[in-house]
Amino acid sequence: MGNSSMWSNDVTVREIPKARLVAMGWLAFVLVTAGVIAWELQMRSLGLVAGDLDDSKAHWAVERRKIAAGDYDDVVIIGSSRILFDTNLDVWEEMTGRRPIQLALAGTNPRPFLTDFAADPDFKGLLVVGVTPDIFFGDWLGIPLFAGLLDYWKEQTPSERFGHQVGLVLSRRLAFLDSSYTLTALIDQVNLRNRGEIVRPYLDVWKLWETGDDRQTHLWSQIEDNERLRGHARLVWGPFDGKAMDEEAIARACSQAVDAVKKIRARGGEVVFVRAPSASLYYEHELHAGPRAKTWDRLLRETGAYGIHFDDYPEMQGLEVPEWSHLSRDSATRFTRAYVGVLMKDVPWLSSRAAAQAGS
Repeated sequence: MGNSSMWSNDVTVREIPKARLVAMGWLAFVLVTAGVIAWELQMRSLGLVAGDLDDSKAHWAVERRKIAAGDYDDVVIIGSSRILFDTNLDVWEEMTGRRPIQLALAGTNPRPFLTDFAADPDFKGLLVVGVTPDIFFGDWLGIPLFAGLLDYWKEQTPSERFGHQVGLVLSRRLAFLDSSYTLTALIDQVNLRNRGEIVRPYLDVWKLWETGDDRQTHLWSQIEDNERLRGHARLVWGPFDGKAMDEEAIARACSQAVDAVKKIRARGGEVVFVRAPSASLYYEHELHAGPRAKTWDRLLRETGAYGIHFDDYPEMQGLEVPEWSHLSRDSATRFTRAYVGVLMKDVPWLSSRAAAQAGS
């Protein structure tokens, strides 16, 4: 009680100095705007363009839902990056009157998607399956970027769908939003000396493609024009050692394909396989690692399905494959016209429907 005088009821009042808040706000706005413009100009100088929609799980889900909501008599393309980059959807539509739904995915094994369509009792369309030998006939399923898609397209939340639409609006106007050219990604592209067995991000796949509406995808123009980027892509595809593929894995791939083709055909659908071009060391590696007789020929023989191998057609020769695995944009247009022409001639499912549509 006697010490109560030690406590004081005085309150310290600190006077907040006056600040030009409006001016500060405008300064922040100007600096941020200048930074965005500078970064946008820098990214465009590296070859990025506005309108490249940057493929994603959400982009794929939009296309997959088109089938569920519409015509189960669709033409659907599945596969990995070769059939994705090497197919021109406008040419398909021009030649057949039907615009395919593009569901191929870079770095992804199409077999789970083939099995999924086989299990869908409503699907009775034409399934075009791109075959990249070391992916299709192996047990590796794909890159983490596209993991879980078979469920994601059905479970995607409203907020995720809204975010995707906002992203599309911005990507049509800003080039720097490309996820392959973030600041972190650019740092990863610095070629530093390796230390022991450490595998650097430098050895990861860099930007390879441009994506537009309907997931129309092309090999990025810089891979054609930039020697360093083209050389890096070839480095990543290696080593081209011709190491033999696992024969048990090949057998599993063929067995799964046989079962899927049988189910889809039983409903009135059809499945065709397409082997798009590769070149140089990559092509030689594929010939030794998975000889055609043990992979491609076996697949067609056991499934009874129709297949197009680029080696078998003169019009599919002499195409430009800049980094040995994907066609240039011009060559992709030529390849699409060639392989769709063959399908129109030899696959009754497609030719009969194209004729009916033309006559209606």
